[in-house]
This record gives sequence, structure tokens and C-alpha cells, in this order.
Amino acid sequence: MTIAELGVIGQLIQGLASIIVLITAFVAVRQLRISATTDLFHRFNDPVARGHRRYVYHNCKSLVIDSGIVSKFEKDKDILEHLEAVSNSLDWAGLLVKRGLLNKKDAIDLYGDSLIRAWVILRPWIGYTRGRRRSSPSWLWNHFEWLQSEAAKDSRFHSWIHDGVPIYTPDAIITIDYLTSRVISEDPIA
Repeated sequence: MTIAELGVIGQLIQGLASIIVLITAFVAVRQLRISATTDLFHRFNDPVARGHRRYVYHNCKSLVIDSGIVSKFEKDKDILEHLEAVSNSLDWAGLLVKRGLLNKKDAIDLYGDSLIRAWVILRPWIGYTRGRRRSSPSWLWNHFEWLQSEAAKDSRFHSWIHDGVPIYTPDAIITIDYLTSRVISEDPIA
């Protein structure tokens, strides 16, 4: 075998190795996306996480009132734990989408209603917290804010954006205005 033939064989092997590396990288990225989706699904459906969201939904009336009262939530560690847990988990979902580890359509299909419901309830507290911490909206729960705004563009939620976001509590269906986070109506559950 000549040196030229060995050079050609070497180039073929190098080309095959490059193809194998690309395929491996593609599979690894795909597996990472599947893993991120599965992880988020399990985190979101964990009983503790569900309890945090349930607390936020069931106490929505007291959470969407003016910022003078919202400041009291910072002093109650139990309430604060619920608010931060929900905000952090939804911020994590937004970050995964922004990083390309979670498909945006899948995230909205799975969590769109929770994103919007939690946002209209938590917006006053998030605004207060951003101001108190002197933090820019560009980093404190910004992924949560961004992903819920993407969910709000989905046609399934257009009526919520225009007519109000329904929040189901044990006693009533409370409708909150999407833009202002003000209670529009409260319909008792019979």
C-alpha cells in the first residue's frame, strides 16, 4: 500500500469519525432535551410543587391586591415560600425554553394555563419584589414573565387575555384581568 493510499484511508476514517461525533452530539442534545422535559414534568407534578401552586391559586384574592398589602407577604416566611417556589419553577421552565432544552410549544401545551394563572396572581408581588431588591426585570423571574407572555399569544388563551383569567378556588371562580391583575368577578361555586 502506498503512502497516498494510506492518506486516502486516513481521510476516510477521519471523515467517518467526524460523522460519528456529529451523530453522537445530536443524540446527546436530543437526550438532554428529553431529560429536561421529563425533569420539569416531574418537578411540576411533585406534590410539594402542586401544593405551592394550589396555595397561590386558592389565595389569589389576597395576592392580587395593592402593593401596600403585598409587602406583608415578604414578612411571612410560609407565604413567601409558596410565592418563590411557584415563581422559581416557572422561571426554570422559561429558562429551559430559552436555552433550547425544552420546546416552547410543548412548554405552552403543558404549562400555558399555569403560567398565565400564576403570572396574573404573582405579578403585583413580583413587581414589588423587583423594586424592593432594586433588581431589573431583565433578570428576576424574567424567564417566567417571558414564557407566560408567549403562552398568552396562543389562541387557546385569547379569551383569557380579553375577558379575564379564571382562577378556581374551593369556594369560587375568581376572574382576574390579565393586564392589571385586578379581580373582575367572583362567582361562588354552588
